[in-house]
Amino acid sequence: MLDQLLSGEKDSIISAISSKAGASPEQAGGFLEVILSKIEGLIGAGDLDMASLLKGDLSAITSKLNLGELGAILGGGDDKAKAGIGALLGPLQDKLGGDDAAGLLEGLMGGKSSGGLGGALGGIGKKFGL
Repeated sequence: MLDQLLSGEKDSIISAISSKAGASPEQAGGFLEVILSKIEGLIGAGDLDMASLLKGDLSAITSKLNLGELGAILGGGDDKAKAGIGALLGPLQDKLGGDDAAGLLEGLMGGKSSGGLGGALGGIGKKFGL
């Protein structure tokens, strides 16, 4: 679902990840696929502090992931993973803070409940002010 949200910017994100992490475009593309899946999992489980993420706090994501595993995709370690996540953070913030995000987040959380989007998202909905 995040893949859909970022679809129009994938090439520029891959280029930014490649540049910032010193990785090939192929490595950056693989990293992007994996990291988006992992972020979706964190959102779906309610394990991602969305308020901190939207404020640009890189640790909102990095503290929840195996950076060594992610860095290996980029041909390095934790430092490359952090650089890759940093390159993704701006576009991710822009999209998650935009109007298109509500429907996608609803999908990540398994659909609407009778309480509307805020009900579907539980505590995350409160962080968005829903």
